Order: sequence, then structure tokens, then C-alpha cells
Amino acid sequence: MEVTLLLIGGYFLLMVLIGIYSNRITKSTTEDYFLASRKINSLLIFISFLATNLSSYFFLGFAGVGYKYGWGQYAMMTLGMSIFAFTFYIIGKKVSILGEEHKFVTPSELLEWRYNSRLVGLLTMFFLVIYTLPYLAVQGIGGGIILNSVSGMPVKEGALLVLLVPMIYLILGGMRCSVLTDIVQTTVMVVGCLFAVYFVAQGLGGFEVAGLNAYAASPELFTRPGGEGYFTLNLWFSLILLWFFLCSMYPHMFTRVYSAKRHMALKTTMILYPVILGILYFCPVAVGVWAHGTNIYVSNPDQVLPIMVKTYAPEWVYVIVMFGALAALMSTADSQLLAMSTMLSRDLKLKSDVKMSRVITVGLVILTFAFLFWGIDQKSGIFDILLSTTFSGYSVLFPVFLAALYFPKTSSKAAIMAIIMGEGSVFLFKWNILPRFGFGDFTGALFVASFTLIVVDYIVKLSGNGER
Repeated sequence: MEVTLLLIGGYFLLMVLIGIYSNRITKSTTEDYFLASRKINSLLIFISFLATNLSSYFFLGFAGVGYKYGWGQYAMMTLGMSIFAFTFYIIGKKVSILGEEHKFVTPSELLEWRYNSRLVGLLTMFFLVIYTLPYLAVQGIGGGIILNSVSGMPVKEGALLVLLVPMIYLILGGMRCSVLTDIVQTTVMVVGCLFAVYFVAQGLGGFEVAGLNAYAASPELFTRPGGEGYFTLNLWFSLILLWFFLCSMYPHMFTRVYSAKRHMALKTTMILYPVILGILYFCPVAVGVWAHGTNIYVSNPDQVLPIMVKTYAPEWVYVIVMFGALAALMSTADSQLLAMSTMLSRDLKLKSDVKMSRVITVGLVILTFAFLFWGIDQKSGIFDILLSTTFSGYSVLFPVFLAALYFPKTSSKAAIMAIIMGEGSVFLFKWNILPRFGFGDFTGALFVASFTLIVVDYIVKLSGNGER
């Protein structure tokens, strides 16, 4: 255990050292600190997208969902990510071009300009920050679980440590540091992921034996409805639809689009993205499903991957896999912190935006830590937490962004009402005030936002008041 703690300490120190190096080559200007002067090449953009998107939700949450509900998670996610790649390029290409032309730094700035409305920008910023907080919090949950499993460190202290380290190196080096640490963390994450599935399979007697034993114990996990009949046709359709609209609304991925050297870098990324994810997604889901063919007992599904690796793989593999999990969540945490601090400092038009962003980053970590233990149900799985909060809230903003990019004559009043009605309906569906008919909360909320946007825009144009 002492050796493991030293290795973890050394890893954290390496991230901080990259931050110190980045600080020396990063200028305290808006363009350089927030976007690395918009000069990130195709390879680094691809690596950074992987690191930013693959979080504790991927490493721990996927295994947990695989354990509870089965292979439907893998089928839904791989198909969803293929659709997402197409959607993201449609959005990302125009965002990159407009960002370079008008020097946008945040998603809200683009909408404020396009709709000529300060309120549209502020509403967008507000909801993106509000819904990113629980996403950042689950990185803390994941970090606490990992450090507790590896070293026995209490979950609270582990969660705080995992949030503090990205905060430190991000304050030092901004976007450039985030991308440089992504190189290291993506490598560690991918190696850890592949090691997890391979060595657990070997410990269970091979891939075929692991699969057959799991099938014999829980055959329902190999069907679409899955465990507990979770993946109903309506919900499965809803989740695939969710990925179509969701990921392009991640503010921490949006800023990566602005930082690309040219929009063609996004095309390369989107071609490779579903292929690589199709391989990586298999690993945690497989480990989660295979657990049913063993004698282990898992009280918290999010802990199934650490338990399986610890039980069926060599100790040194367990350490590498846990490093991979830490890398996954830290790379997402730093990009989320940067995105939120950028929006709060830029969209609120604070003086000395870079300096204020650093101060806000510290405040966000404090707020997230408080939210983590007083505002979020840790008994829910990581997947359930994100599904009921962040994912629904993000996806509702998609119609407003799409209209801004491809239907520039859309009224600002329509955009404002679509955001308010859409985000409000998220909670009405969540609390079962509005019927869902077996679909996810976000499906109904997305319909409400889209319907509101179209109807209000039609009414504004019909009134002939000359508003755009």
C-alpha cells in the first residue's frame, strides 16, 4: 500500500509539474490562457476530446451499468457515439469558423452575438454552469471510490484531493496545460482500460469462459431489455436520441472546438472517435457483466470494476487500472473547471478575466465539494446521477444552438422562451408532473424546447414587429 500511495503522489506531482511548465510558456492573455491561442493541431484535438469525454462515468459508471443492466449499455453507447460524431461535426465546424472570425471564447458569446440578446447569453451560461456542477461532482465521487479502494483513504478526503490537483495545474497553465496533461492521462487511461478487460478475462479463464459463466448466471443481461427490464424500447430510443443532441452541448468540449487550429481537425477527430470508443466502451461493460459469473458481491455497482480487477488480476495490473481510472476523471475535471471558470469570468464581463478565472476556479472546487456531500445522492449510480441532471439539462439547449448556426433569422424571444420552457420541463418530467410515456425525461424536455422555439418564432414573425 505504501508503494501505491507513493506512485499516486508521484502521479499527482507529475501533473503539477506539467502545470508549472505550462505556466512558463503560457501568456496571461484571453486567447492564450483560455484557448492556447487557437493553435491545437488535429492529433492533440483528438487526444483531448477523448480525455475530456471519458470520465469516471466511463470507467466506473459503464461497468456499474453493465453489472446492473447488461450489454444493452454497450450497444446503446456505441450507436449513440456514432450518431454524435456526425452531429458534433455539423455543430463544431460552424462553431470553429465563427469562433475564429469573431474571437468567441465561450458558447454563450456565440449565442449572444447571433441572437443579439444579452439575456440569451446569460441564460445559456447559467444553465451550462448549473448542469456542469453535478458532472464535476461525480468526478469527485469516482476519485473518492478509487482512492478508497487503493489506499483505504476516506471517500470524502479522496474526492477533495482529486478535485484539488486539477485545480492547481489548471490555474498554472490554463488550456495549454489541460491539453498537455491530456496526452499523459489519455495514455494511462487507455492502457488501464485495456489491461482491465484482458487480465480480468484471463483470471476468469478467458474471454469465452467469462462470457459463458455470466450468461449462465444472468442470461437477461445479454438481451436488450437487460437486467430489471431497464432498456425498454422507448428508453433505449431515448438514450440514443440523447447522444445525438447531448455531447455537442458539453461546454468543456465546446471550448476544445474553439481551440482547434482549423476546423478540418474536427473532421479527423469525428471519423476516429466512434471507432476508438467502440473498442474502449467494450472494456468496462464487459467487466461489469462478467461479475455475474463470479462469486463476488457488489453493494455499489460503481465499485464493480475495482473489485473485479483487484480479485482477478495481478496486483500490479490493479494499480495500473486504478491509475487509468484516476486519469479519466482528472482529465475531465480540469476541462470542466476551465469551461465553467471561463464562462463565469467572460460572460459576466469581469475585468481581468484570466485572473478572475483563476479565483473562480478555486471557488468552484469549494462549491462542488459542498454540493457533492450536501446536494447529491451518492447512493445513486454515476449513470443515474448524470442522466437525471446534467444530460437532460444540456440536451435541451441543442435546438437554440442549432437555430443560431443554421437558421440565423430565428427570434431572440423564441430562443429565450425555448430555454426557459425546456429547462423548466426537465424538472416537471423528472418529478412526474408531466407524463413521459416510457421515454426519458430529456426526450419530453427536448420536444418542449423545440416546439416552443418554432411556435414563438412563428408568432414573432407573424406579428411583424421587425425583430430578427
